[in-house]
Amino acid sequence: MANENDDIVVGKLNWNREIDEMLASWCDQAKSFEWMHTEAYSRCDKKSKIIMITSNVLTAICGLSNVIAGGVEINGIQMAWVFGSLSICISITNMLQEKLAYSVKAFEHMQCANNWGIIRRKIEGELIIPRGSRKDCKTFLKFIRQDINQVSVDGNTKIPKDIREGCFSKFNPIPNFDLPDICGEIEHTKIYINDAGSGSLIEPLMVN
Repeated sequence: MANENDDIVVGKLNWNREIDEMLASWCDQAKSFEWMHTEAYSRCDKKSKIIMITSNVLTAICGLSNVIAGGVEINGIQMAWVFGSLSICISITNMLQEKLAYSVKAFEHMQCANNWGIIRRKIEGELIIPRGSRKDCKTFLKFIRQDINQVSVDGNTKIPKDIREGCFSKFNPIPNFDLPDICGEIEHTKIYINDAGSGSLIEPLMVN
């Protein structure tokens, strides 16, 4: 026979301390992801610009040298061979830009950083106001979960390991800051406990 405490009644979900704490945890993680994607964007954008500038400079030098030197020969070396080598270098840099796709990665990380920033601001904006003035709790949780799931699927696996480690080093010293699991710190799953008619969440077990 099922215990009466096992009965599930779907109804209105009200704001309470446990939900506030859960959202605060999500907000901490959103800040972490926003920082990591911003760092990854800066790195990829820098590499993309270096390759692009290198390619453009080599193209300009090659074109100008062809016009000036023409068929000049120096110590038995045809300058055309030098220009041909420059052309090969240009092809290699263009191939690297295409294969490594730093510009594409930079754009993706920028989009993810922006999306995590939107999620962070939504949660902060809701938690800062009194509970009685907030949006419907059930609806807000539904849509914020959808936003988090979407941006997590789109970009979390693309964050380099050293940036995740850097995020851990940056935010771990902050007391009670909830870092994402991908940064190297795993939390035990929180569950709902009905204690004498008053729901509460068990404390997480931290595993380093």
